[in-house]
Amino acid sequence: MTKKGIILSLVVLAAAAGIWWLLRMERPGGSAPPGPAPAVEAAKPPAGTGSNAAPQVASLPVAPQPSQPKAASGRSKQQRAELLAALKGASVDSAKRAQVVATLDDEKKLYNYAGEMGWDDAKALIAKRQQATKDLENRLAAMGQGGANAIAATYADVEDVRGRMMLLHALGTIQDDQAGGLLQALLDSENSLSLQREIIDALSLRHDADTVALLAQIAAEASDSRLRFAAVQGLAGREDGLSALQQLMQTETDPEVQKAIVLAVGGVHTAAAQSLLASVAQGAMDPSIRQMAIQALARSFGAGALSVFQQLLSDPNEAIRENAVTAVAQLHSDQAVALLQQTAASDSSAQVRAKAQAALSAVTPQ
Repeated sequence: MTKKGIILSLVVLAAAAGIWWLLRMERPGGSAPPGPAPAVEAAKPPAGTGSNAAPQVASLPVAPQPSQPKAASGRSKQQRAELLAALKGASVDSAKRAQVVATLDDEKKLYNYAGEMGWDDAKALIAKRQQATKDLENRLAAMGQGGANAIAATYADVEDVRGRMMLLHALGTIQDDQAGGLLQALLDSENSLSLQREIIDALSLRHDADTVALLAQIAAEASDSRLRFAAVQGLAGREDGLSALQQLMQTETDPEVQKAIVLAVGGVHTAAAQSLLASVAQGAMDPSIRQMAIQALARSFGAGALSVFQQLLSDPNEAIRENAVTAVAQLHSDQAVALLQQTAASDSSAQVRAKAQAALSAVTPQ
């Protein structure tokens, strides 16, 4: 075989391997399945958004270490096994449980080996499977009252991660007042970090009366910062979760979780949320946290936060003054222009003066 032919063969083999790996990695939601891999960094908060959506960061199960006999939920291996056994042995509607089992069988059939195919066909198949899985989740959620018990009782018998995820997603949307407590029990029984995060995400979809209390408890007590981060995101935009977020702001020490708290508060469009963000922006926390609070104020409250921005233009920290300039420049008002002119003329930092001057050229008073 010629050198050109060998190279061409290698390219074809590489493409085939890529398609095989794409299908092998496929799972609902499009993220990678749990498995041996390097440690995953703590999730970063999504930049420039106060939404309730979780960041698209793959997370992997964490194998328990000999020196750490308890899971992130704080339960021992024996306690987790007892919880699962209790869920499995709970009295449930036999017809609903049969429906759950049948849905799981349908889900398994979706992911049978599909044979060799081209790249475009593989992507189309993945999209089709994901939509079909979503339809199955909706079928489970439609069971309504009593369905949550059937789903939770079946969870212990499901070995594959994809099937468990489907059950958790259904528990997140089912109209059953038992679902929140059952998700908490599953969280306490689960040892996989990736599935613990899925459980918290499912809780975040719920609007039961006790959901906020459950998420606040997880955010305050979970030993793993990634679980606290996920719980904080579940509180984002919830007015009834603001007091919990305020308390977490005072006790949380992980910088990434602190940033998530700021983003979560920014999604609550109330005077109390504005006051909390202002106190963070003007407080003594790390400058990166303060800067995020300034951005959240500008995004969520605009001109209503102008007095805060005005005070921050005199802050001793140069980076804070720069962020205040950026926030003021977004307001497009006569008062904003006046503040920018004053900063451009008198700030002690040449960099801040230059930023204010540049902002002036882009601001057009209404």
